Amino acid sequence: IFILITLIGTAGNLVILVSLTHIAYQEHKLLAIEKIVFNLSGANLVISLVRGIPHNLFLFGFRNLYSDVGCKITGYVHITFRAVAIVLTCLLSCFQCATIARGRSQWTFVKLNLQKHLEWIIFGLYLFCMISTIDVIPFSISGQNVTNLKFAVSLGYCFVVFPDNIMFQLVGYGIFARDFLFVFLMTLASSYILLILYKHRKQVQGIRSTERNHETTAEGQAAKTVVTLVSFYVSVFGLDNTIWFYEIVSKIMFPVAFDIRNLFSMCYASFFPIVIITFNKKIRHQLKCPRGEQK
Repeated sequence: IFILITLIGTAGNLVILVSLTHIAYQEHKLLAIEKIVFNLSGANLVISLVRGIPHNLFLFGFRNLYSDVGCKITGYVHITFRAVAIVLTCLLSCFQCATIARGRSQWTFVKLNLQKHLEWIIFGLYLFCMISTIDVIPFSISGQNVTNLKFAVSLGYCFVVFPDNIMFQLVGYGIFARDFLFVFLMTLASSYILLILYKHRKQVQGIRSTERNHETTAEGQAAKTVVTLVSFYVSVFGLDNTIWFYEIVSKIMFPVAFDIRNLFSMCYASFFPIVIITFNKKIRHQLKCPRGEQK
């Protein structure tokens, strides 16, 4: 199952990146939401490659894949882009919330400022993720050099070994708090999107179907995409962090726990391109039309 998820995540996210690159070349621009999706797809691709490939090699019997330096690099890259995937999913849901919320000047102000400063916002989120995950570097070592597993997170081929319980809990609660904050925000944004769609459907009852079918519009489809992604991510986050939180509180590390949490992380990276390709008409058009027809 890890092999299948890795293949889907790698191929699917590559398809999105290539399709959006071609769209940008054809139209000489990308919409704001497409820029977010592009970066989110890139983050998921990195997760699929950096975590999926070595984990599958380990399952096939390859041991000692990395030195201490290799473990520090791959561990840092994975946890950084995992954080990037969370914060960009949050940004995507908040942007779509501001886009679909009409009739209030403050939402228009938020949307315009998000569009105007989007590149800087994304850059700031990348920087935040890089800084907030730097604490994993000193504690990552290869499996050859492990002597104390009391406060260690096992990746199989690498370990994250904390010197004591205090450091383990500081890092653990820090990761949990950061993830919880952004998932809570994306949940609020998605709930508001659902409320707006529900109110809109009630308001247009009785109007002829060609005007009332909000879900067939690009805006409605985008909203549906975001809600689907966030719903799945919140489910995955809930299971992932419930296990992580229990380990922090109980001070007991379960060998199988990381495999389960790793599976959840890989699932989102693979589920994301399926949802985007299913709901995004532009990307589907890129895949369906022969190159000669896309002039």
